[in-house]
Amino acid sequence: MSDAIETQGMLFSIGNKDTPLTYTEIKEVISFSGFDGSASEIDTTNLQSTAKEFLMGLQDHGNFGMECNYLSADPGQVLLRAAKASRVIQDFKITWSDATTTTFQGYALSASRSGGVDSKVDTSFSIRITGDLTDA
Repeated sequence: MSDAIETQGMLFSIGNKDTPLTYTEIKEVISFSGFDGSASEIDTTNLQSTAKEFLMGLQDHGNFGMECNYLSADPGQVLLRAAKASRVIQDFKITWSDATTTTFQGYALSASRSGGVDSKVDTSFSIRITGDLTDA
């Protein structure tokens, strides 16, 4: 039997700037992807090298994106749209379905909306992660 965790029941939240830090849930997330960065490579090749040589650079956690049902008055979605406009670093928290968490900081890069005939309005958010992830 697998110990895999399922996506159903996960929570996504954005932090406030108060002390102590509290989080507001971002509602009706329908999909997500992220932590798609990679470490940089530092080229150390020199004239005595017989092949390319590298050191590993710092890790980069990349971006985190989510798709949601658009809710104009959802406090979490409102905070994310405001974060994009403010250009201020934000705290984010993912609560996985097994009750573990991942927290990180990032900048809201985009907040777009889409829709079509015989459809609902969706919204997409892209967050540029800065710094490290904390798993608990």
